Amino acid sequence: MRDFSIAHETRQGRNGTGAVAPVTLSVIFPAFNEEANIRHTVDSARLVLPKLAETWEIILVNDGSEDATSSLCDELAEQYPEVRAIHHTDNRGYGAALKSGILAARHDYIFFTDSDGQFDLQELENLIEWAGHYEIVTGYRAKRQDPPHRLINAWGWRTLVRMVLGVKVRDIDCAFKIFQRSVFDRVQIRSVGAMVNTEILAQAKSFGMRIHEVKVSHYPRRHGKPSGANLRVIAKAFRELFRLWGQLRHVTHEQPGLFRTEGGLRDANLSRNRDECDAVRGGATALARRMSAESAGRSRTSGRCFAD
Repeated sequence: MRDFSIAHETRQGRNGTGAVAPVTLSVIFPAFNEEANIRHTVDSARLVLPKLAETWEIILVNDGSEDATSSLCDELAEQYPEVRAIHHTDNRGYGAALKSGILAARHDYIFFTDSDGQFDLQELENLIEWAGHYEIVTGYRAKRQDPPHRLINAWGWRTLVRMVLGVKVRDIDCAFKIFQRSVFDRVQIRSVGAMVNTEILAQAKSFGMRIHEVKVSHYPRRHGKPSGANLRVIAKAFRELFRLWGQLRHVTHEQPGLFRTEGGLRDANLSRNRDECDAVRGGATALARRMSAESAGRSRTSGRCFAD
């Protein structure tokens, strides 16, 4: 990789007037059982984004939540025209949720963060300042506000990723990243679980994409429980790590990325399913790829669109 760099106190990404350069921005919030957090997260984003982007959208990806997250996402999409809701009928994993959000993104820059409110969305400005110069800008948590066992797990995982894949990002799983849209013309997403951050950055490294790191704040979770330390999630991440190691040996510079493969399938299916998708609350079109009979039936009766 040509450039892994760390942002310090000096800011260099502003234009001559001292304001952040205009960007168009898609913001993705993957959500699983976040009924206590999702509205506050969206409200916070709606206050910040008009100051940072010329045009913006919020994409909520409900990953098969078992609480009221699903209905709250629909309420927010109905209430705010800038918000769209995508639903997975089952819990498919963090990587699958992020993939659905990226495929639905319309704008030049794609940012994602968690729905639990542990990051300060005003600090997105610090990433946008660098986003025109680096394909990927990723946050690293200055002081991670997690229980000791999660900190130990994170240290072990970072060490393993460096040894196996050679990716030397200091906080690889920090859920505060912005991408130039063109990244996903080359980068694929095959991981369905917690491995997705590692997969994206490992492919970016193999393609010589530039990655910049920026220090961000991290706050304790206000409500709900994280799933990242779940033994099932950890086991899946280990399996995917060694599978990715094998896959990277066969990656070529001609590899078609997410937008060039599944994006084409999505566009075709969106056209075929326009009647269902146009019924999404809020008047926006959501992702409807390879809709199953079950999800198609539910969308007709409830006015919701599902990613399958």
